[in-house]
Amino acid sequence: MIFPNWRLGFPVTVIIVLMALSDVGFMVIHLAFKLDLVSHPHFSMTRDRGYAEVFQYLKIFWIICLLAILFMRYKAAVLLAWIFIFGYMLLDDSLQIHETVGRYLVANFDIQPALRLRAQDFGELLVTAIAGAFLFSFLAVAYLNAANYAKQVTHRLIALVAAIAFFGIVIDMVHIMIPWGYTFFAMVEDGGEMLIMSLTLGYCFHLILQTRTHSEAAIKAA
Repeated sequence: MIFPNWRLGFPVTVIIVLMALSDVGFMVIHLAFKLDLVSHPHFSMTRDRGYAEVFQYLKIFWIICLLAILFMRYKAAVLLAWIFIFGYMLLDDSLQIHETVGRYLVANFDIQPALRLRAQDFGELLVTAIAGAFLFSFLAVAYLNAANYAKQVTHRLIALVAAIAFFGIVIDMVHIMIPWGYTFFAMVEDGGEMLIMSLTLGYCFHLILQTRTHSEAAIKAA
């Protein structure tokens, strides 16, 4: 059983703090780049495949690995659904799927700008909505047949992914609609995503530790 009670123990707290400090470090370096204290463009948090973004890829990959370990042990379909969700997030971020497909939709379906958002923004939102509909439909079906522990794990992961979506989608749209504060909104958007992803990684690591701890306890009691 995957124990859903989340109490921050020593190892998990250390991992979250280290990840968060790394995230803050990238934010500081980003500010240094904006102030021309460092010159390489990969120091920018908004740079595609920059240092901060690659670090984010690694965190998502680690989350997928931890969920895969749990899935191989428990064969819970809801865990497989979460692997697909984070797998899509990794592919989308690294391959720019929603940008590329969104551009195709704009060119072929005559999507128009509105509400201070570009046509490209609506194309990207449409791609994200379609992908989300498929992925979360699978999650919903798996959830209906899941055990209570898997449902509680899903509740926490949904909250974390919703927070990531808030920074990555809502703040991004506000960032585009408001013509000032580019650096501020970039910091809030990318920094918020990074910090929540670090928390998500810590939670998945917590699940692994809880599983191991209670397995060892069961062996000793046998």
